[in-house]
Amino acid sequence: MDGFVGRTVVVTGAASGIGRETALAFARRGAHLAVCDVDGAGLERLRRELEGLGALVFAEIADVSRAEDVERFCDGVYRRFSRVDVLVNNAGIAVGGALEDVSLESWRRVVGVNLWGVIHGCHFFYPRMIAQGGGGSIVNIASTAAYMPGPGLGPYCCTKHGVMGLSETLRIEGARHGIKVSTICPGVVNTPIYNRIDFGAGGGVLPASRATGLIRRFARRVGCPPSRVAEAVVGAAERGRGLVPVGPGARSIYIMRRISRELFNRLMRALLWLVDHTPLRP
Repeated sequence: MDGFVGRTVVVTGAASGIGRETALAFARRGAHLAVCDVDGAGLERLRRELEGLGALVFAEIADVSRAEDVERFCDGVYRRFSRVDVLVNNAGIAVGGALEDVSLESWRRVVGVNLWGVIHGCHFFYPRMIAQGGGGSIVNIASTAAYMPGPGLGPYCCTKHGVMGLSETLRIEGARHGIKVSTICPGVVNTPIYNRIDFGAGGGVLPASRATGLIRRFARRVGCPPSRVAEAVVGAAERGRGLVPVGPGARSIYIMRRISRELFNRLMRALLWLVDHTPLRP
């Protein structure tokens, strides 16, 4: 429990959900915390909680989709703490809908946060982690969507596949500097991301009103708590596991996809038919 005493941990998207629970989990283990989010009020509440646990805290409003925000945040972290031992790229949003209905603006938004956010975090922090003498961990939050198709969630799946590809490549490169890189792939997690999911206004695959209601109810009923994902993040930072499925069905989905991608895809098509009440197509 005291393996992170005096260590500096960076968490993006920290004001709620997985990010908040991750920051609290590390604070309970004695770490210093550097946290950012676009939600200033939520970030301030988190700062007070972390300080209540005795942590030293650097908190800054930052949009991870903007390179200049992440660079400013990184500079501030190093001014305050001089080094970073764990970087958790967590910030994420959900955009879905049938691909024919997803606007380019929605694509830009989800790619900006989910993929560019991780790219920016690695781009600005990773070289400085090397320069400080190497070592430490980078933990990127992906999803089971990183290794499975998700009808109605094409933009989200696209970005999470990208996060996993980046993480696995960086894991090989980072080993030269003693930097461990892990990819966390949660299944359904009961977090506020489902309250903000944008399915647009189009019909077709999972019409917006039906999809939003179904996913929110499903997340509340079967989703694991974000604290469970947070503990997986801490474990990954400690042990350096490469790919970490977390939550209901996450490991089973991974195994099924490895056994037979075609069989799994057929199951997904059947599920889509049940939800959308449309005939299966060849």
